[in-house]
Amino acid sequence: MSTQMVDAAFEQLGFYPGSSRPIIRHPNRHVEDRPRRHQYAIDDSWDEKPRKYVTNGVETEFFTVGQLARALGREAVTIRKWEREGTIPVAIFQVPGKEGDARGRRRLYTRAQVEGIVRIAHEEGVLHERRRSFATTEFKARVLELFKKTT
Repeated sequence: MSTQMVDAAFEQLGFYPGSSRPIIRHPNRHVEDRPRRHQYAIDDSWDEKPRKYVTNGVETEFFTVGQLARALGREAVTIRKWEREGTIPVAIFQVPGKEGDARGRRRLYTRAQVEGIVRIAHEEGVLHERRRSFATTEFKARVLELFKKTT
């Protein structure tokens, strides 16, 4: 059943199912005008403020989980979920959170890792409008190989 059919059915009822809350429609806003859920935009400004740390005597640019998320057009919570599920490897570089901040560590990714993940995601089709499931791609294996090469 399409969204428009469901909306029309709810409109006739006047209330959301199982609720006494009335459905309020704005006269100038149509169903087609509503923002679509999971409509992501890739943000090219993800690398504007890199963190710089010295590793092995070399100053290296690092990017946070939020910056990686912007580069992929996702939310940071999605990246943390992917890490938890093993879709992407655990961030190799980590720093403690701010003093007094109980949230713990900050995940950091190198420029090569961020750019590599974005490239692999595009090549495997997991960022497109009609996204492919991770199970049907080589995304996990390729990102794992990328992380092995970039450490």
